[in-house]
Amino acid sequence: MTAVIESKKVTPEIIEQLRQIVGKSEVLTAQEDLIMYAYDATLPEHRPEVVIFPHTVEQVSAVMKLASAHKVPVVPRGASTNLSGGTVPMSGGIVMTLTKMNKILEIDQQNLTATVEPGLINAEFQAALTPLGLFYPPDPASMNVCTMGGNVAENAGGPKCLKYGVTRDYILGLEVVLPNGDILHTGGKVMKNVTGYDLTRLFVGSEGTLGIVTKITVRLLPVVEAKRTLLAVYDEVVDAGESVSAIIAQGIIPTTLELMDNLLINAAEDYAGAGLPRDAQAILLIEVDGYDVALDRQVEAIIKICKENKAREVRLAKTQAEVDKLWVARRTVIGAVARIRPSYDMQDVTVPRSMLPLAIKAMQEISKKYNIPIGVLAHAGDGNFHPLMMFDQRNKDELERIEKARKEIFDKALELNGTLSGEHGIGNSKREYLKYEYSPEMMAITKGVKKLFDPDNILNPNKVVAVQ
Repeated sequence: MTAVIESKKVTPEIIEQLRQIVGKSEVLTAQEDLIMYAYDATLPEHRPEVVIFPHTVEQVSAVMKLASAHKVPVVPRGASTNLSGGTVPMSGGIVMTLTKMNKILEIDQQNLTATVEPGLINAEFQAALTPLGLFYPPDPASMNVCTMGGNVAENAGGPKCLKYGVTRDYILGLEVVLPNGDILHTGGKVMKNVTGYDLTRLFVGSEGTLGIVTKITVRLLPVVEAKRTLLAVYDEVVDAGESVSAIIAQGIIPTTLELMDNLLINAAEDYAGAGLPRDAQAILLIEVDGYDVALDRQVEAIIKICKENKAREVRLAKTQAEVDKLWVARRTVIGAVARIRPSYDMQDVTVPRSMLPLAIKAMQEISKKYNIPIGVLAHAGDGNFHPLMMFDQRNKDELERIEKARKEIFDKALELNGTLSGEHGIGNSKREYLKYEYSPEMMAITKGVKKLFDPDNILNPNKVVAVQ
């Protein structure tokens, strides 16, 4: 798809002022450079007019004051692993890449907090915490490349979020630059804070439409004593879904409870060679953690429940190497589908976990109806599943079928009392569908919040909601 510019608002004079603010070497204008910042992990491509790399909050503030004065769109960007079109510069303008603001500013072991900059890679943060006996639970599948700022913008989830919660549950305070350049500080290090409106939580998950996060204070946890990892194998996908509900109903909350269907099992195995059973229609990757003495009983209970729900086999990983192989397969499977088809469309609808078997069955029916391969990958324990539709974007007929299938996936999720997004956000790709979940009153309030923070609609415009 050709990368195009939607508007021309950045004048040579503005570019020169940007160079004065962030430095000449931190401003890109060559077309071959701009193309690299025209897309994220979705299909649309729209070229910005200039790309900048600030290093300080003062620079971010100065850029926003300049952009506000000239009504120039600004799209904040991290690693752009975004899966809803949230970092595509649909209106041209300035792409502000925050990857050079990547420091760990403080790790406070007494208060179990840390303060980091937005460009820090999630996995690098985790690696710095491990020797201290600490960890930060939110672990997106893209953790090896995604940034902490992007995680905040999208309220990112991950496999461990079944037990530990999502990004929002660990953010204590933020430094945010508003669209007019003002610098706002919310929250702090305290564990309890009910003073006034919770603006911290408002910014988390706002997808870069209300402010640019430049500093993040997070809550940490001590590393757990032990863990066990299991692989349950099924001849029917629905049986795997039933097992998920049964495990939770027994009062067992695993750390992770991940589901992959046959299509994705084989894609992962082709790439990672982890020893997954190629003939299985579904697998569950289950992990529990806690005190070592208590885990064996949990494992026994989980194995019993899985077998009662028609699991043909349940394996317990015996070595760290076996565990690592399983997780490599899980975390790389999305990229591995390129071996099947050149393009994919991945959604992240969420339903009540008891409805997951019905949702999976519906995905199979939609796949047959539109003759499109749809793999099912799920954070099954919390009902968040990823229908992965595979196609060739050069085929117009397939693109039309993909659009129809996408609408049916959203309709089915809402019919089952679910939601359009569990962790990827609305961005640009789901913006037109939001009205099917939100009432007119909710839409009006959402637009009102955007207008309050960004009256000129310059910060990541036309994402989440369209405003005039």
